[in-house]
Amino acid sequence: MATSGARPRVRARVWYKNTPLMTGLVLLALGLGNWITGTIRTAEHQERMEAAARGVSPDGETSDRPSEEEVEIARVRMDFYHVVASGGRLMTVAGFLLTTFGLARSLRPQARKE
Repeated sequence: MATSGARPRVRARVWYKNTPLMTGLVLLALGLGNWITGTIRTAEHQERMEAAARGVSPDGETSDRPSEEEVEIARVRMDFYHVVASGGRLMTVAGFLLTTFGLARSLRPQARKE
């Protein structure tokens, strides 16, 4: 194996040492996960709250009077997952901005040196 023009491997290590890029990718992953989880769980608890308000138990049995406790528990959980989804959206936007900044920083290294 002849290595006539060995070039330095500096470029291969730069991407994971770029703090804004790595932080942005982590925020994107966490934010998307929270956004998806919060949206799905909010919809589930919305359905449970509506079913409890109609007087249908989780077993499918109907009752004359809806349980106020079941409605309140579903409402509280729905509110919690709404906050999770909102936080996920915020983390996703922050991650996107940091990732964009990190990519711009790594693609134009000569601009920093001047």
